[in-house]
Amino acid sequence: MYRFLIRRTIVTSGVQRNNNNKLAKTVKSTTTQSKKRHKYSETILLPRTKFQVQLNGKERIEKDEYLTKKCGFSELYEWQRKHLPGPDFILHDGPPYANGTPHMGHAINKILKDITLRHKVVCGNRVHYVPGWDCHGLPVELKAIRNNAQVDPVEIRKKARKYAKEAIVKQKEAFQSWGVMADWSETGCYFTNRCSYMKNQLYQFVKLYEKGTVFRDFMPVYWSPSSRTALAESELEYNQQHRSKAVIIRLRVDNLPEKLNSFNNRMVYALIWTTTPWSLVANEALAFSADAMYSLAEDDKGNLNIVADELLKATELKVGPLRPVISFEGGELEGSMYFHPLKEEKKCPFLAARHVTTNIGTGLVHTAPAHGPEDFLVALENNIDVLSVVDEEGRYTEAAGSDFHGLEVLTEGVDKVLKIVARDALHVETITHSYPYDWRTKQPVLIRASSQWFIDINSIREKVVDSIADVKIYPRCNRTSFTNALLAGVKNRPYWCISRQRSWGTPIPVLYSKTTGKPFTNIELVERLCKSIDRYGPDCWWEYSVKELIGLDVFKRMNIAVDDVVKGKDIMDIWFDSGISWSIVPPEGKANLCLEGYDQFGGWFQSSLITSVALQECSPYSALFVHGFAVDENCLKMSKSVGNVINPEQLLLGGSNLEKNPIYGVDVLRWWVANHGSQNTQVPVSKNVLDGCKQCIHKLRLMLRFLLGVLHPYREVINFEPRYRIIDKHMLYLLYRYNEQMQQHYSNYEYHNAGKMITHFVANDVSALYCTLIKDRLYCDEIMSSSRIAAVQVVKEIFNVLVRTVAPIIPHLAEEVWLYYSESQASIPLHCTQYKVSESWNDPEFVKCMDVALRLRNNVLNIVDKNTWKLYGIVKATREDFCLLSTLHNEKQPSTSELCEILQLSSVTLIEDHTIDETQIQVHDIPKALCERCRRYPETGEESGLCLRCTEVLGKDKSMAAVA
Repeated sequence: MYRFLIRRTIVTSGVQRNNNNKLAKTVKSTTTQSKKRHKYSETILLPRTKFQVQLNGKERIEKDEYLTKKCGFSELYEWQRKHLPGPDFILHDGPPYANGTPHMGHAINKILKDITLRHKVVCGNRVHYVPGWDCHGLPVELKAIRNNAQVDPVEIRKKARKYAKEAIVKQKEAFQSWGVMADWSETGCYFTNRCSYMKNQLYQFVKLYEKGTVFRDFMPVYWSPSSRTALAESELEYNQQHRSKAVIIRLRVDNLPEKLNSFNNRMVYALIWTTTPWSLVANEALAFSADAMYSLAEDDKGNLNIVADELLKATELKVGPLRPVISFEGGELEGSMYFHPLKEEKKCPFLAARHVTTNIGTGLVHTAPAHGPEDFLVALENNIDVLSVVDEEGRYTEAAGSDFHGLEVLTEGVDKVLKIVARDALHVETITHSYPYDWRTKQPVLIRASSQWFIDINSIREKVVDSIADVKIYPRCNRTSFTNALLAGVKNRPYWCISRQRSWGTPIPVLYSKTTGKPFTNIELVERLCKSIDRYGPDCWWEYSVKELIGLDVFKRMNIAVDDVVKGKDIMDIWFDSGISWSIVPPEGKANLCLEGYDQFGGWFQSSLITSVALQECSPYSALFVHGFAVDENCLKMSKSVGNVINPEQLLLGGSNLEKNPIYGVDVLRWWVANHGSQNTQVPVSKNVLDGCKQCIHKLRLMLRFLLGVLHPYREVINFEPRYRIIDKHMLYLLYRYNEQMQQHYSNYEYHNAGKMITHFVANDVSALYCTLIKDRLYCDEIMSSSRIAAVQVVKEIFNVLVRTVAPIIPHLAEEVWLYYSESQASIPLHCTQYKVSESWNDPEFVKCMDVALRLRNNVLNIVDKNTWKLYGIVKATREDFCLLSTLHNEKQPSTSELCEILQLSSVTLIEDHTIDETQIQVHDIPKALCERCRRYPETGEESGLCLRCTEVLGKDKSMAAVA
């Protein structure tokens, strides 16, 4: 790096005068100069524009609404479809729920999508974007039934449809108010409850069924008693503060393994630990680890107890002293039996199982096949019947016995079991732990075996994993963790339950035999059902008979008696509803990009991936862009109960207390999203953050206003020949690099970096550097001078590039400033114009000499605290620096050279000094009067009070001279 030595010398001249004369002369001089300065002020070409400095309050609201209408925001999507060339950039919209008021999460998602699309359009590329809504599901159904569970399914569907439609209207209005580009008409959007969508979904279901990927079975699933339906893992949320009663219970062993025959004459118990005592009613086996070591340990009453060696001490702390008598391998327990904890006459087996560990508990695991996924697999491997003792309301069935029938298992059931087994319950405690809850009702769930429809993940797992290899995931720094999150649900589960026991959804198109329960479905049945949907509407499955829906001829070909079948009552999981959208919305079933919150790795990202691989053997997207969730200033999740929710509408329109909740406008909301919503899992929103965003927008607005003012057409220019100075060429080079880096940030979805670059470029390269250095040329040169025209031309290029690079993020400000641009032909909005950065700008030839000059200027500014035009400088340069600076300095014009312009000194003397190692500069006060017009040191024309340049300007421009 260069280091410069600066010496400041104050030079005085003339004869000393007494203080009174000096004061009088100063007053007189100041008055005279003030009059003369006023006389020439009209000859200065100051920026002129009607573009407002700022818009606040209702004026901001009115301007946003005006720009939306004036600049064709609603027509943009259709315009670009007609006028821009393909191929399409396809952004597939993950549909939000048709439920609830638009919130900050909606704003983050929709605005990030819009920034992505607007960037493509500004670059001249056509986009394909169809906004959608997930209309089915329990949240909407619960609003429809209002706790009245006995409502007829058809009535539920009518009310749910009405509620969803009303919610969509509100959300659509909000999305449009944020400037989101789309065809918002009914035909321009997709809805999962629309007939055409449902029919496609039915076809995709039957395709999966005929491929064998979809099947029906009796298996344990997550069950929500509060919702009375099966749930997928993605519909769970884990309550970390759930409290459960946990028990260590002893089960009397009937026969010991051969190695322990010598203890057959003693009372031997197997110790188990469980956090679900209610499931002991359904106990069918005890699982052990064949590889673990177990102890036969004696308690203080002389009883022997089987416990894993590694857990013996932990168990002792709860049940009392346990003295190990003998140790043996778990495999020795094979063939042993024990007595059921609640049915003394029933004997159950010890079974080896891979899921048993010695990390917690006792090393022996109570097994209830109907109420645990691992338990179920153990039962299948050992041909044990799977009996569910819990009904859809979460109560014991008759199969549980008279003592338990009708009791709610998670509450009354736990207490009843513990009461009956009290004699063998060695330790009961209440623990706080993570437990799955229904994410909609916020109530605990349980695992319950029932007949459900499943997608066989095992059959497609490898293809799903392989399909992710070519999918790009943004932010790129999180690719590994996000990929693992996406595949976690695929690697860790053998099947996906896609049936739900509700009314508001797409029906599973299956008929069941009344006598055997066997399911029937095929493509012909589905085709007939789809025709019935066209004829009768989306509720026909619930309104019409099988005969009316399907037709007798189909039953004859299927060799089924129409009187022996009944329609299924299940609907499809809403994740299947939305997950199948790739098959109807994106052309050819694949999108360039899907953009959603990180929670969708277990939701829509995953359901789309699974169904797509199952049906078309590839991923439905080429890239994923993942964003975070809005939190308050304390990083707490926004919640109505906490009272920290911020409504986006409040940011646009203000709150009841405008001092506390001011009107920010659309641009501030969008700037916040771009700068905070694209890189972190938590997106903070607070008044301080929003005020910071507002300040950024204001500074950008001021810079754009200055650029507009410079571009004011003082005079029509025809066939001009600009004479570019080195600083102009350097600025064009910086502009080229800025645009290049901005395009990279946009292409990589690094909108926070785009925002930072805009702010830095405007504050430093444009404002502090170029615009500051060319002001003298802009204000004081002749209107038609080739050097001034060059500066104006560069400003024009800066304006064009800057407006287009900010337009994707803040289109309202971009369109507003474009309306005031003299060359914009105001009838054509910015987004309808094209512009291309010239490759000729990419010329770094003068970077080195500019670096030297700018370092000199920075050093001058560090030591001088007044207007540098009142100073002149002497530069003693090293040989290398002298060569570089000479390209900027013409010795014949020491006060008008480019080096003077860059250093902002009235004149510069450049000297090559071979004796120094570092370039030095001395600055001095100017001993003579400054030019009364440009306030620079005059080389000539001292008698007139004007410098040569200003004299020539006024001489050529008679109108200016007349004013003077």
